[in-house]
Amino acid sequence: MKKRYYILAFILPYLFFTLGNVPAQTVLSITQQYVTLPVKLYGVQGSIWNGSADKAVIPGKPSIDNIQWTINPTMLLLARVSGEAKASIKNQNIIGNFSVSATGTLSASDIRARIDAPVVQELAQMPIGELGGTFNINIESLEIKENKLPFIKGELKWKNAKLTVLDTVDLGFINLKINTDEADTLLATITNTKGQIQLSGDATLDNNKSYKLNLRLTPDSKAPNNIRQSLAMFAKRQTDASYLLKRKGNLTEFGL
Repeated sequence: MKKRYYILAFILPYLFFTLGNVPAQTVLSITQQYVTLPVKLYGVQGSIWNGSADKAVIPGKPSIDNIQWTINPTMLLLARVSGEAKASIKNQNIIGNFSVSATGTLSASDIRARIDAPVVQELAQMPIGELGGTFNINIESLEIKENKLPFIKGELKWKNAKLTVLDTVDLGFINLKINTDEADTLLATITNTKGQIQLSGDATLDNNKSYKLNLRLTPDSKAPNNIRQSLAMFAKRQTDASYLLKRKGNLTEFGL
């Protein structure tokens, strides 16, 4: 037993050292001979343990730039590839930890990003006026599941939130918390402070793309009358002067 232990203690560090010196571009070229990757990498440098790429391109999506990664080789003993990655999308920086299991399950944790609202609107393809402010994103955990919604637990804070359709509405500081229940349904709760309209509500989305929205909007006493008139166009006025917005349907109605 001791002899076998000493052999492993010698071989494993040797393998890690050898693999650590293999250029990442070489590994990528070999991989592309056997697997069709959904992403193309350009300007790959460094090793598979510590490397970088100038750009990653996914068809139909904005390019991911200035990519850097560090992989923990000891996690290979657990049949996982895991490490830390940094990148930028449209000059907005993103950092987080990632992990890929032997079965191909992709997960991530501690994802952090600060993204300007107009960029978020462009990335999410949200045709609802113009957004202003800054989004601070903190994803505690994320797991990509095949043919299912991803498992997400995290928080999104929209600072100095503004929405402009005909007029500009100051929504203050919006806090959106996202979680996933045991039935793989995404749950989101929304609140805000210091805005012309107070927001309070929740939304759900299941694997069939069916959604439900229940949102109460309460104009501030100093909010202009045109804001109340606009709310009355899509939400039902309540006896307490708030407006209730209830919607349900399927995302396929919007081509999603």
